[in-house]
Amino acid sequence: MVPTVEKGRKTMGVLNGKTKRRVKISKQRQINIPKDFYEALNFSDEAFIEYNGKEIVIRPAGDEVVDFSEDILRDLIAKGLSGEKLLEQFRLIKSEIPHALERLKQEAMERPSFEGSLSDYLDAVGEDETDE
Repeated sequence: MVPTVEKGRKTMGVLNGKTKRRVKISKQRQINIPKDFYEALNFSDEAFIEYNGKEIVIRPAGDEVVDFSEDILRDLIAKGLSGEKLLEQFRLIKSEIPHALERLKQEAMERPSFEGSLSDYLDAVGEDETDE
């Protein structure tokens, strides 16, 4: 028999070391996040929802953390690095990510906005790239 959280239970239960609560799903596929969960995680008016193949995970929508670790490691391994050299390069590249993201943000903020059609915009971007 598989243990479950009892239907209609109002208090938090602990199942496999995790706090769980059974909630209803409306006909419109909506759920209510229990107030104590909502407050404990400082939810606001948005959330990130992720499907990982076997469950749905809901997290507060703060600043999204983008992790490039797997991509970096894959590239470094493809270059033939291993052991301490792999670790050294991984740390170096990972430490440069915040600076690179900040540069991208600054470039985007400095670029003037464009008014007109999408086609005109794409033509203008294409001209900028051929000028360089």
